[in-house]
Amino acid sequence: MEIKIDEDKENKLFKRREISFTIVGEDKTPSAADVKRELCKKLNISPDATMIRELYQAFGERICTGKAVSYESPELLAKNEKKYKLERRSKAESKAQAAAAPAEETQKSE
Repeated sequence: MEIKIDEDKENKLFKRREISFTIVGEDKTPSAADVKRELCKKLNISPDATMIRELYQAFGERICTGKAVSYESPELLAKNEKKYKLERRSKAESKAQAAAAPAEETQKSE
């Protein structure tokens, strides 16, 4: 997955970075958990204080666009983001980890 950063602004009022990005060459829309992991690696930011707000891929296109926010701390994330979005995020990440665990065990046994 190749992520290109289109815009990276600092919002001092909310103590966060607002990031716009483009992913090139994906056949299907990647999961938010995968995008977050790759984005955090690329920008060297904390995954616990980062949230993918938007991920969009037009039908038939191989380009995916998205927006993310990264706060200075997980506490600021919990304070400033809506509760239902945080709950949805935690459920999605736990499902992604559960799905990745059997795949990793299969690769280790081979």
